[in-house]
Amino acid sequence: MDDPPEEAYGRVTNPERFTPLIPAAEELISDLARRFDVTIARDPASPSKSKTIATLESVRITPVHPDQAPLTITFTSFPGLYLDVGAWQHIALPSCGCDACGEDAEDAIRELAEYKEALTAGQLSERITGNLRPMLEHSWKGNGWGRSGNTPLSKERAAELRAGPVQPPADGRWKPWSTTVPS
Repeated sequence: MDDPPEEAYGRVTNPERFTPLIPAAEELISDLARRFDVTIARDPASPSKSKTIATLESVRITPVHPDQAPLTITFTSFPGLYLDVGAWQHIALPSCGCDACGEDAEDAIRELAEYKEALTAGQLSERITGNLRPMLEHSWKGNGWGRSGNTPLSKERAAELRAGPVQPPADGRWKPWSTTVPS
């Protein structure tokens, strides 16, 4: 298979191919509200940092226990989603969307489902280690997949993150979400 032409990188000629991601996210929100003990709040999204993509609405899904990672889904004009998970995870779906990447809605919907399952099962870990050279560490363990990473931080940025309103449990491991009691 040939590499995509250089001009395909950074070019997006058909963002509409990601439109199915929006109803999939709405369905996911409904499913989480039905299955788990959470509160859901819909708000206008904070202004976007992007000059080309607007943020439209944010949906905060907050489990009842503070040791269970919250999830905020922000809908964008791309069309796409930003997932803010736990204390410090920020995920874009699709991750790029340019013509060269070959991503499609099915890929993004699959990733959304994988993150949801791992999150609700308590399979996200995140923590800041080190004082002289702080490091943000995260790990996802899904059913048949995993992602992890380390990001160096300045001391100032580490202190800012540690002072944020959402913090992971002391050991860094978020707990599984509590399910609702069937009526």
